[in-house]
Amino acid sequence: MQLKHALRVFTGPAIAAALVISPAVARAQAAGVAQFDTTHSLYHEAPTSGHMTVYTPATDIAVTPAEWLTVRAGWEADVVTGASVAVKAGAAYKATNAGADVITQASVHDVRNVGRGGFTIGKDVTKLTAGYSYSTEHDYKSHAINIGARTDVFEHNTQFELAFAKNLDRVCDRVQGAGEQPPRYRALEDSTGCFEATNPLRTTRGVDLDGFQASWSQAWTPVLATQVIFTSQIINGFQSNPYRSVIVGQGLKAQEHVPDNRARESVAVRGNWFLKPLRAALRAYARGYWDTWDIKSVTAELELEKYFGERFRATVRGRYYAQSGALFFSDDYTGGNRPLGPKGQYFTGDREQSPFTSIGLGLRFAYTIMPSTGRVIGIFKSLKLGATADAMQFDYSEFTLGGEEIRNARAYLFGLNVSAVF
Repeated sequence: MQLKHALRVFTGPAIAAALVISPAVARAQAAGVAQFDTTHSLYHEAPTSGHMTVYTPATDIAVTPAEWLTVRAGWEADVVTGASVAVKAGAAYKATNAGADVITQASVHDVRNVGRGGFTIGKDVTKLTAGYSYSTEHDYKSHAINIGARTDVFEHNTQFELAFAKNLDRVCDRVQGAGEQPPRYRALEDSTGCFEATNPLRTTRGVDLDGFQASWSQAWTPVLATQVIFTSQIINGFQSNPYRSVIVGQGLKAQEHVPDNRARESVAVRGNWFLKPLRAALRAYARGYWDTWDIKSVTAELELEKYFGERFRATVRGRYYAQSGALFFSDDYTGGNRPLGPKGQYFTGDREQSPFTSIGLGLRFAYTIMPSTGRVIGIFKSLKLGATADAMQFDYSEFTLGGEEIRNARAYLFGLNVSAVF
């Protein structure tokens, strides 16, 4: 499926999630019994010539049968509907091919299911964690494992963590003609027949991901804490969108073709400052990223969380992101000067490989019920309810659809979550 394949390959959410020891696990250990979490999010975007809606429900449970052991299990799904651009061409091609249909859409309907589980062992200052997840959809299957180690020193004021994640993925693709080269490859029509061993028109291609993360967290004072995070990833395998075509050369409609190898690194810094007189927390985040496709990016986030009594919290946050384009990105691979023209043997129709910026604003609310005696509705030790709303604006400086700028490049994300401790 187009959108989820692109998100998985180019942003690596599976690895990013696997590299962090779940906060839910830590909370369940503190509670000493069990914790149940459920989240529901709705993402919607509708830029020029495309729209996409993704609904994501998820549930997780963490149980602590002993002080030194926490076991967790969970499920997540993505329900995707919408339409995306199936053929990408630039202004130069449209100008020399009057009447050519250079903006075609493909309907997208898919469901991704993820099952996951893991455990954490350790007491006091040292903890080890491991987990596994399996993801499946019509045209993509993924096995992911993660392991991590964390230790506290200097009276729990300093924390070091190392983590490793491995993904073994398989993506469905179209069988190409014998002797054909990438400029003549044809895009996958649909997911019919994917992962059927006897289907002569379908094949599978591998994508392997290895991720490493190291972090240092430091509490400097009772009201000031910082964290430094280094992340490195190596991706090897089929990283193109099998459904997307790009107009290249003298008007050939070819399946997108990007390098099989990619190495990515980033350094991030977080800060958390509690403003006692205001009963509020000010948080800042900055991240620098670079990879072997020559994409470089910077991210800056700032949020203010205000405490209203012991139970209610409200947060306002802002985010800025800017990146350069991939070395091989062009808005038109049929010719012309930069930013047009061929860039070697690779070509992409992915706007996420072009230079762009984004600005986001969001709100978050959380309400916690924790009675001093008894239980909430006779069952829970505590109950936490949360809601989020975010709006994002994107600006694509070089990416067009047949010379037409991407307008109304906005996205909205809404979320609800419930966390119950038994």
